[in-house]
Amino acid sequence: MFEAFPSPTDSPSYKLLKASFDKVLESQRPDQIALIPYDTSLPDEPAKMRYWSATHTPLFDTDGHFFGILQHTVDITELQELRAEYDARQSAAQAGLLGRARAVQNENLALAVEADRLRSLFVQAPSFMAVLRGPEHIFEMTNDAYMRLVGADRPLIGRRLAEALPEVVDQGFEALLEQVRQTGEPYIGRGVQIALAKHADGELEQAYLDFIYAPLRDADGAVTGVFVQGHDITEQKLAEQALTRQSEMLQLAQEAGGVGTFEWDLEKDLLYGSPQFWRLYGVEPRIEPMAVEHFEQLVHPEDRPRLASQNRDQLVEGPQKAEYRVLTNSGVRWIGRQARVHVDDSGRAVRVFGAAHDLTERKAFEERLEIIAGESAHRVKNMLTMVQAIVSQTLRGATDMASARVTINDRLAALGQAQDSLGQTSAKSADLEDVVKKALALHSDTFGRLEISGDPVRVSAEAVLGLGLMLHELATNAVKYGALSAPDGRVAVAWKHQSDGKVVLTWLESGGPAVQPPQRVGFGSRLIERGLNRTEGQSVDLEYAETGVVCTIKLNPVDDMPSPAHPG
Repeated sequence: MFEAFPSPTDSPSYKLLKASFDKVLESQRPDQIALIPYDTSLPDEPAKMRYWSATHTPLFDTDGHFFGILQHTVDITELQELRAEYDARQSAAQAGLLGRARAVQNENLALAVEADRLRSLFVQAPSFMAVLRGPEHIFEMTNDAYMRLVGADRPLIGRRLAEALPEVVDQGFEALLEQVRQTGEPYIGRGVQIALAKHADGELEQAYLDFIYAPLRDADGAVTGVFVQGHDITEQKLAEQALTRQSEMLQLAQEAGGVGTFEWDLEKDLLYGSPQFWRLYGVEPRIEPMAVEHFEQLVHPEDRPRLASQNRDQLVEGPQKAEYRVLTNSGVRWIGRQARVHVDDSGRAVRVFGAAHDLTERKAFEERLEIIAGESAHRVKNMLTMVQAIVSQTLRGATDMASARVTINDRLAALGQAQDSLGQTSAKSADLEDVVKKALALHSDTFGRLEISGDPVRVSAEAVLGLGLMLHELATNAVKYGALSAPDGRVAVAWKHQSDGKVVLTWLESGGPAVQPPQRVGFGSRLIERGLNRTEGQSVDLEYAETGVVCTIKLNPVDDMPSPAHPG
């Protein structure tokens, strides 16, 4: 239109005509211009200013879709010239009427300018906006933010919601629009999740919206459509979700690691803590703070003065570590705490941030280590004493160094096997069957002629070494002189509980050569006869029966379970 009949864009004619076109485009209703001057001319005539009256009518196709504007104009130049010619003779009423017409026209022009400004604000508004009309919710207007939300390249104007944005129908948004249209009541949604196919590939993208559906009413108050306005809060929502996940992960880490965090408000003398922090002190998790004077009552009375001193030092010297006991319903608990002071711009201490963790198991472990260290030192000392006795006594009765070396090695090996029965340095007892089998391990070639049987029994660590050496000496003698020196000889090792609570272990040889008591008592015999005699309630009885050696050993059983491989 403006290319066929050009006019300066700042001229009143251009502005008046464009405003009328825009009004029809926006409202899709006819518009009239009573008088418009336009610098054009009829064919074959010189250019001159002409005056027109124009009617602009919207055009729709058979489906009701808007597709153009029909302009009908009437040339009223002659009428305007006649009015100018007889202007002086027109009555005051006629002049006033023309003035009012011009005033109305000027007002319409001003309204058109204001409509352009409002339309520009609507389009450029940071929040997304749209207008939908009728029961099918046909898009009438959208702004740039709305198009960015749903997909900039999607055709919306003049299309039904179900056709333009089919993916939102099953998500309940069309039902909400219909609810607002029928009830006339606005709907407000906060943090509502929506899935939109923004791109041509149809892949759904998740978004979160704050929005309002507001009813639009006509002059009679009837609802004709719905105004949509809102904000895309996806980034904010994702940030909140990430923060929530981090908070949950931190809480899980604190619970798994037994660590709690706290904040001490020095100005108000109030203590805030995480759920795990309060659990460490035997307090139900709480949101509200606790007065420090009340919190201090949870600390063991013996540790309060020391902790108060460390708190004062912390405010002066910086980060401090502290270990102290607290009183809980389940007993005394050790707490380790590390904190750092926070100062304001003037350097004044205002807050303390820190973390606390449960040291109870560590303290118990350290205490056990001290006990183990003491027991180990005692056991090593006993072991060294026995090694010294084995070496010195064996050498004293030896006829040559070669045989002495073999005997010493065998006895030390038996001592080592007995120690292995304890499993670890801190074990207080050992399984009797394991002790017997390890003591006889050096004579494994005779296992087919050894019978081992007995009840489940545990014996003390103090008895294990002596018992192991005794059984080794008995087996060595049986191989050299006794039942195991003959092809058909056998040895039965059996034990059982007695009515007096003792356990009796019997070594019984049979099928060997006739037995004669030794003419002299060597170190091996002394090991057998005296290995347990120093322990109250335990004894050894060695009998040289003609049919075979019989050794009866009375033991004190230990009623406990095996110590774990790793404390804690």
